[in-house]
Amino acid sequence: MSELHSTVSQQESVPFRATHPHVPVVLDTLFSIRNVISAVIAPDGKRAAFVVREWVPDQPRQRGRVWCVDTAGGDPYPLSTGALDDSTPSWSPDSQQLAFISKSGHEDEALLCIVPAQGGESRTICAMPNGISEVNWSPDGSRIAFLSHDGPKPGNDPIILRPGEERYLRLWTVRLAYGTPESVTPNGVSIWQYAWSPDSSQFAVYFATGPEYSDWYWGQVGIVAASGGAVHQLSQLNRQACSLAWSLDGNTIAYVSGNWSDPDRNGGDIYAISLTNGQTRNLTPELDWSPTWCSWLPDGRHLICAGFEDLSCQIGLLDSTTGKMTPLSSDFALGDRHWPHLSITPDRRYVVATHSEKHPYDVWFGELHYEGASVKDLTWKRLTRMNPQQEETLTLAKTERIRYESVDGWHIDALVTWPLHHEGSTLPPLILHVHGGPSGAWLDDYDYHSQYLAAAGFAVLRPNVRGSMGHGVAFADAVLGDMGGKDFQDALRGVDYLVERNLVDGERVGIMGWSYGGFLSAWAVTQTNRFKAAIMGAGISDFHSYHAQSNEQGWDMRFLGQNGHPIDPLTHPEAYRERSPITYARRVTTPTMVVHGEKDLCVPVSQAYGFYRALQENGVDAVLAVYPREGHGFGELKHQRDYQQRVLAWFKQHLLKQS
Repeated sequence: MSELHSTVSQQESVPFRATHPHVPVVLDTLFSIRNVISAVIAPDGKRAAFVVREWVPDQPRQRGRVWCVDTAGGDPYPLSTGALDDSTPSWSPDSQQLAFISKSGHEDEALLCIVPAQGGESRTICAMPNGISEVNWSPDGSRIAFLSHDGPKPGNDPIILRPGEERYLRLWTVRLAYGTPESVTPNGVSIWQYAWSPDSSQFAVYFATGPEYSDWYWGQVGIVAASGGAVHQLSQLNRQACSLAWSLDGNTIAYVSGNWSDPDRNGGDIYAISLTNGQTRNLTPELDWSPTWCSWLPDGRHLICAGFEDLSCQIGLLDSTTGKMTPLSSDFALGDRHWPHLSITPDRRYVVATHSEKHPYDVWFGELHYEGASVKDLTWKRLTRMNPQQEETLTLAKTERIRYESVDGWHIDALVTWPLHHEGSTLPPLILHVHGGPSGAWLDDYDYHSQYLAAAGFAVLRPNVRGSMGHGVAFADAVLGDMGGKDFQDALRGVDYLVERNLVDGERVGIMGWSYGGFLSAWAVTQTNRFKAAIMGAGISDFHSYHAQSNEQGWDMRFLGQNGHPIDPLTHPEAYRERSPITYARRVTTPTMVVHGEKDLCVPVSQAYGFYRALQENGVDAVLAVYPREGHGFGELKHQRDYQQRVLAWFKQHLLKQS
């Protein structure tokens, strides 16, 4: 951890003299970025495909296109030309073709397409009216698998909810020459993740017996024949599972398991189920970081793993017999949001990933070096440079890592981004930014949003409070039954740490967050008056009504309860009331802006209306901004721009005044 220090100007040095003037991150910068995601390596290791998402003229939402780059070097080139959104590339086993998903523009319909790896015309294999996700080519090349809901979309006039009439997320395969999708799993089972067996004869699946989105919280690991049939349960989980990985001999399935707030997040311990004797082993008990992905190596004993560690990521080599974890790459930030992972060749010699340092993620190529059958090293080289203008023309404020002691003697890691320029004798104002989840983590990667605030004169603190990924299962589970408790104290101790060292102005502190961060922001203003401004983004204010309306009601049951002991409003109404910010809304004096998407299914917009009304009736300076058509995250350009402008204006109004 670097030592904190206070200087007049906290900006990164530029290693060369540029002819173009360097500029700070401004609003337009946030929407000029090419986002690189979903990197996958060809089985022969010679190419990597990836998706570029970017804002294009005259389109209200980002467009995704599949690109490709040779791993030996050279310029990347686009492969797909979909007008709306292309995603999820998957290589054919012979490395000559790529399958991908393309939105058709007709309601929820999606197309499964393939395109030659060297470029050319793509062709449609099949269309699914209810969308497509999780595309993977079979190892023998005969079929492509994917997930899609079955049955017609329910009507909405009127909206009818009745048990037994919901749609299930089913596993399908399609043969290229046949073109007709074939269901693998029966109706009555929802498949959330799957992995082909090495011989293409069966699938490992993470499945649930209910059709609802929230049933994911109660899933199990099983297997099903690739030709179709019943799903056979293998596990007895009391947590969730993901990142299913077959051993190369087909006798063992590894997976990552933990308690997670959302289906797109993970990090926990690595388990292995033997298909010969049915035994399950935890391979990483008491590990102090959070693996999110794993893959067996040819020796059948070791796995290569990747995941969250502190404020970055680690790639390690796990001995499944002894439990020893040997680092291969430390402090190597991996992308794709909440799932740090690699894509690896079948011979387990080459990998690709998205990696970031101070600027947006790019594709990197890694080579595993063996001595005999043992991996000894992993080396990396960069393949793409998709945002050169930002790299060469932006002046970035300095970001530092800190570690401080919180309640119970636990140590919390955090990032502090300093104001780009701060002059005079006054200390800078501080914005405490709480991440969502809580099953998430701040990484020391590029964060232009913090840079946007820093360029306006704010210091930004981003703590990984307990409940975050990066410090193992016990640290992540510490938030269970205690949301708004010691996690909130972890955040406050970070503010204290900076204030006590005279690095920020303790009288000009704001707080913001989205989703779980929005909940903790709402909670904060009901528990203390130290914050002079708050922004509650897509946050929970009332757990009773949240449970009634959310599509993730399993989350409050598990996270207000304890591992293996979920609760609900009927059995524990006092817990739901005790942990709801609206219970204490009469205490609030902090000016608060409430922001929400009108069509949010995860955290319904009633949470925003309820908290805003309570603050309004209590005479608090409050503003409510509800964005039409938006869900839990904003997708339309004009809404994202408006939100970012409002964030900056709100904090300028309340924090940049003289203390």
